Amino acid sequence: MKTIGLWALGFCVLPLSLSASAQTPLYHYVNPMVGVGNDNEGDTVPGPALPSGSIHPSPETLTGSNAGYDPAAPISGFAQLHTQGSGGVTTYGTFLVSPQIGAPVFDETGHLSEKQDERAAADMYEVTLKRYQTHVEVTPAHYAALYRFTFPKGDASQLVFDITRKIKGVTASDQSDVTLYPLEGKIIGHVKAKGYWSPALVDIWFCAKVDQTPTTWGVFRDGQTAVGETTATAGADQRLGAWWTFDTQADTPVMMKIAVSFTSAATAEALLAHDMPGWDFDAVREKAQNAWNTSLGQIEISGVPEPDLRRFYTALYHTAIQPRDRSLDQAEADLGTPHWDDYYTLWDTYRTEFPLLSLIRPKDYAGNIASIVRAFDRYGAFDTAFIAGHTYHVGQGGDEVENVIGEGLIRGVPGVNWGEAYRVTHFNAFRRRSPRYLTQLYFAVGDKSPEPDNQRARSGSSTIGFALNDFYAARLASAAGKPEEAQLLASRAKMWRQVWNPQAQSDGYKGFILPKYPDGSFQPLDPKLGWDGKTYNNVGFYEGTSWIYSYDMLHDIPGMVNAMGGRDRFIQRLQHALSSGLIDITNEPSFSTPWLFSNVGRPDLSAYWANEIFKKFTIDAYPGDEDNGAMSSHYVFNRIGLFPKLGADQFYLHGPHQPRTDLHLENGRTFTILAHHTGAKAIYIQKALLNGRPLNTPWLSQADIMKGGVLDLTLGNRPGHWATRPVN
Repeated sequence: MKTIGLWALGFCVLPLSLSASAQTPLYHYVNPMVGVGNDNEGDTVPGPALPSGSIHPSPETLTGSNAGYDPAAPISGFAQLHTQGSGGVTTYGTFLVSPQIGAPVFDETGHLSEKQDERAAADMYEVTLKRYQTHVEVTPAHYAALYRFTFPKGDASQLVFDITRKIKGVTASDQSDVTLYPLEGKIIGHVKAKGYWSPALVDIWFCAKVDQTPTTWGVFRDGQTAVGETTATAGADQRLGAWWTFDTQADTPVMMKIAVSFTSAATAEALLAHDMPGWDFDAVREKAQNAWNTSLGQIEISGVPEPDLRRFYTALYHTAIQPRDRSLDQAEADLGTPHWDDYYTLWDTYRTEFPLLSLIRPKDYAGNIASIVRAFDRYGAFDTAFIAGHTYHVGQGGDEVENVIGEGLIRGVPGVNWGEAYRVTHFNAFRRRSPRYLTQLYFAVGDKSPEPDNQRARSGSSTIGFALNDFYAARLASAAGKPEEAQLLASRAKMWRQVWNPQAQSDGYKGFILPKYPDGSFQPLDPKLGWDGKTYNNVGFYEGTSWIYSYDMLHDIPGMVNAMGGRDRFIQRLQHALSSGLIDITNEPSFSTPWLFSNVGRPDLSAYWANEIFKKFTIDAYPGDEDNGAMSSHYVFNRIGLFPKLGADQFYLHGPHQPRTDLHLENGRTFTILAHHTGAKAIYIQKALLNGRPLNTPWLSQADIMKGGVLDLTLGNRPGHWATRPVN
């Protein structure tokens, strides 16, 4: 096994970092069960992980959401990989471990167990399987997890490994193999997984070790068992697994540690040795606690009751789960370079997740961009989805990688080689856009994106998506010293007007984004019809309607306001859209829409609608898919009184929900937001001082935040006159 160079990066957990006023470690406030259950409430993962951790162990059921867990259903085992808040086709639920008593059962439906004494936390998960009277505990490191199985006394305690399944017990394998080393208490398995959200075949390996010598072992394949065998392979759609049998004492648990790799079996074993050289469960757990205290301590809120602290720090915890840092899980030649994974997808996360990273974890933001550039060089493209090390063009909007890189440039993320990043955006702008967009500057009804199947690209949403991409690509071209290219792309960014029909009408208002045919005519659609959560009733938009996407030209707000008839008409129309439920304020295309009032001198209306959104985040659920940090970062921003103004080095301001917020920045500075007279109805800013000086715009720059300082806000129950001058 080659290990030379693997430890060059060195994975270390940062020390505990809490303010002097904090009495309770912040990880105590995290409740991973918030959002667990279904995609209407978050679709989150109950099991524990480290910040940006590669492995994510969690219990599995045969019913439930894409996270693999239904709180009301019996448990079938514990899988090692999961995605958070991801709709569509399921991914992961890989390498299921099932503790059992008696003869080993390999059919997943045959070893389900009711549970008791379940407890989920940031640092560990534990539960008792009633059927087997076995207590299971698991705590995570970055690439490996440590399990503690407390079986009852007996000579038939089993650990069954199901290698080829995925979420909900589906066999998802093109081929697989397993090898047991009984004298070492070691098992190595591999699956070439298929049927994931990305259509690519994905090679995944694991290495697991136990601290007790098994008495019996064997392998199984498609219902056929071979006692005493130590190797087996399986072809496509065949179930493959293995088992250990132990003679256990009631007071001596079986310890198992397991690491997963997307590179090789040798790498999995090396990562296991790196993360967990011993068997000290409490020591691994303490490192997880310290890691989460450091991560959660980047934002401190105070002056609110404990339920508010629990809800906030749970959301902040969820923002730090994905994307995943897999920099050590690479070929030896690539070690020392960043490798981030599981973008599921950038269409969801560029709006809130990455702006939050730019504030509190800019080094990770820079690492993500460097990783994107490396993947671009490897695959020849980098698309909206990057899952398990494979790129996939999804076609939800446009090419959202431009938005992620461009936001990083505009927000001043340090440590990025923008000339290298420009190569990615240049390729997308001139090679990845659809041929019609490059020649006629719009995406037509019936046009295809590079996505091989399940076409999500739509004329209305993709045309304005490409226009936004070109806005960011122009910024990158300028930074790379390409002024002519920057000018061309900036002009293309205005081409959202190609799908703006000034004659389209709805509810007494004229002018809407509408899909356009190849011959240049508009598709005659009711602007209210579109995505209904299940099907595409309207072929012109992805997860939206004409009403929703007509407010999505965030890079050209003055042009959007003018197209709708000017300031007064814009305000009236947007109030109608929100009041009538024509805007889905809990879905990504409308995340920024309520804050548009601030651009036309009505920050009071932005504050009102921000508060209406805030109410939709209940104590135990999100208002829809958590979407890989998109929804949880939305909550974090809303809670602290900031919201990203995309396409600018700015954050909108509205009333915070606590008297004090401290942002502890990576540069060692602290930015404090003080809010006077907070309360359930005190949502309107009456006065704002930035470092003692009046602030009269409804936003502040990221550069001002990164300098550290104090934003002092006076709140009230009624709208005032603060920042009422239109500034766009």
